[in-house]
Amino acid sequence: MRNHKYAWALTLLLAAAALCAGLYIKLYYSAEGGDRSVSVVLKSSSVRSNFWQAVSAGASAAAKEAGATIDIQGPLEETDADTQVRLLQDALAARPSSVVVAPVDDPRVSEAVQAIRRAGIRVVVIDMPLQSGTAPVSVLNDHREAGRQAGETAAELTDGRPNVAIVSDFERSRVSGEREAGVREAVKAYPGGATEIYYCEDSEDKAYEIMKAVLAMPEPPSVVVALNETAALGAARAIGEAGDQRIKLIGFDSSVYEIRLLEDGVMSALIVQKPFNMGYLGVKAALKRAEPRGASRVSYTDSIVVTKSNMYAPENQKLLFPFDGDGS
Repeated sequence: MRNHKYAWALTLLLAAAALCAGLYIKLYYSAEGGDRSVSVVLKSSSVRSNFWQAVSAGASAAAKEAGATIDIQGPLEETDADTQVRLLQDALAARPSSVVVAPVDDPRVSEAVQAIRRAGIRVVVIDMPLQSGTAPVSVLNDHREAGRQAGETAAELTDGRPNVAIVSDFERSRVSGEREAGVREAVKAYPGGATEIYYCEDSEDKAYEIMKAVLAMPEPPSVVVALNETAALGAARAIGEAGDQRIKLIGFDSSVYEIRLLEDGVMSALIVQKPFNMGYLGVKAALKRAEPRGASRVSYTDSIVVTKSNMYAPENQKLLFPFDGDGS
């Protein structure tokens, strides 16, 4: 009789164990393969921005590869924090499995991102860190290193004697601030290396007027480093009008206008980032369950120096023209 009782108890225990195991397996696979939706909020969704369109293409490619659904939005202007906050609030209400954001430099954006994290939604930040709050997983452009590349290029173009005028947008811009710091770090390593900073307030016309005044100096700089497209286009117009080919112009990014200036010889070099990679890696990180123990929560995408002599190399063509042929 006792043996029958033990057998019956053992049967119940085994059945309970099997039930628990089955429940665990069901829950585990449900969590692993359940809702795989990603909401991407960029700084800009403007079709005129090759950079952000390339980020969008990379994000879409990663989602398609993973079989995930993706929604990509962003304000038209990169400085429109109001619209980006609203889009982040919409993302929170939609409750996707993860959110990827390229944050506008505004504390309200940081708070909107933290609200999404508090709701238990996985967040990945791309391009630049949040202005405040705990840093989530990040895939960032190394803007300081890009600035160093510009500074080193300035030294190469002047046989190690770089006298550099830096044209930035705003003093408060963190992206331009990192680039400026990188330029200064590189230039100061050379004997006689000098830098001077000017702010065009993101106005091409003001960059043009600044550069006209700089070129009229008794001893103008040997190199101009323009930290964004607006500054580059204004500076290029002034340099082109002056017709002084001794002054070298280095820009950032790769708009069609900057590429044309590079082809025409007005621009000596472009520091080109890899926006497709950033979008792709951002979504790949968003679709992970978690980082391995001890793994870094921050990764960086690099930049390359493109000149007239190497711009036609296949790998550089893919960066300069990401939507032509196989470039995407």
